[in-house]
Parts: sequence; C-alpha cells; structure tokens
Amino acid sequence: MFHLSSKYYDVIYSSKDYEQEARQVRDYLVNQGKEYGAILDVACGTAEHAVYLKPYYDVDGIDLNPEFISIAKSKHPQGHYTVADMTQFRLERKYDVVMCLFSSIGYVRTLDLLVQTLIQFKTHLNEDGVILVEPWFTPDVWTVGRVDTITVERQGIHMSRMSHADREGNISIMKFEYLFGSEHGIEHHTEEHRLGLFTVEEMIWAFQEAGLDVEHDPQGLIGRGMYIARVTK
Repeated sequence: MFHLSSKYYDVIYSSKDYEQEARQVRDYLVNQGKEYGAILDVACGTAEHAVYLKPYYDVDGIDLNPEFISIAKSKHPQGHYTVADMTQFRLERKYDVVMCLFSSIGYVRTLDLLVQTLIQFKTHLNEDGVILVEPWFTPDVWTVGRVDTITVERQGIHMSRMSHADREGNISIMKFEYLFGSEHGIEHHTEEHRLGLFTVEEMIWAFQEAGLDVEHDPQGLIGRGMYIARVTK
C-alpha cells in the first residue's frame, strides 16, 4: 500500500487526467437518467477526483491511509473524509452514488472480501442509487515479469519509479522502487502492492451475491472497464 510514498502520491500520479475521469464519471451518472446529489468516494486517495466533482455533487470519502485522508481534507474541506477499511465500514449517512475508482477494489484480494465490500457499498446506498466500480486487471491480461518506468516532475519534486510485476495464484504483485529528488536531497522508497485478479464473470457473480444488478462496460475510464450496479428490486 501507499505508506512510504503517501506524501508524494500527487507527484507520482501528476500525469493522470483526473479532470477527464471526473467528466466521464458525470457522464455515467447522467446516463442513469436520475438526479444525484451525494457521492461517497471509497478509497478516495487524496481527493483529486473530488476536486472536479464537487461543483456538481456533495462528495465525501473514505480511505485506509490516514495521510491520504489528511490531504483530502485540506483539498476539500467541505467534504467529510474518514479513515476506514472498505471491507467493513459504517457511516452515519447514505449516498446516491458509491464509487470506487482507480482499481482500488483489487486490494480486497479475495472473492469473499469482494462480496463483503460490495455489501458495505449497498448498505450505504440510497434507494435508486448507483454504484460505480473500476476494476483491476483480469487474470488473463496480467503479465508476470513486466517492467515499467515512469518519471515526472512537479513543484520542484523529481520522481522516478520502476515497477516489476509478479504473481502468486490469483494475487498480482507490484514491486515499486522510487527515487524522489529535491533541493533537500534524494529519497529512496520501496513498496509492494498485492491486488486480487478477478475475471469479469467473478466480478459479476460477486455483485449478484451482494444483491446487486450490474452492467459491465469493458472500456471504463482508462481501459480497465467499469461496473455499474444498482440494488436488485
């Protein structure tokens, strides 16, 4: 998970087009033919999507990482941001939209926890609300041994990240090596991320087990797909 690199998260993903993705999220919601007001952003990160959604919706968020929540609150003080585990959380409010983007759902790792997590989403959904889940990669497209490198610069911070892909059964493993350079020197961080690899059929089954009707858009925001779900009537 993003522990060592939390303070640099926005540097790492500075090339990610959050504005365009927020526009696509709005398109999904408009296409439902209903008026939505309140969004819960699960695994909200540093609230970059909320920056572009807040002119149109009342956005709250949860994340497991306390530093992300602190950053999110500073960016979007109107929202309510809470440190919470997506697999087991209880908020006092329900929402018109519960969304989980940027493949964060993969961190649940197992089908049992996927179902449990989707039940949490449903529990926090208003009647006639909608759930949006952007999935992680499917098992058939995960490439063991793949190496990727990105370099970015933002606000005086230079970042280089090299990643190596591995796999244990249906768990994908991403090993990251970071270098962060600034006028104060160079920092080196290492992280390992483990995410579950679920087929489309397994994802659909999990939504159904959670009592949800679901549609699958294979394209989604960035080519990883999107699941659009509602409570089964």
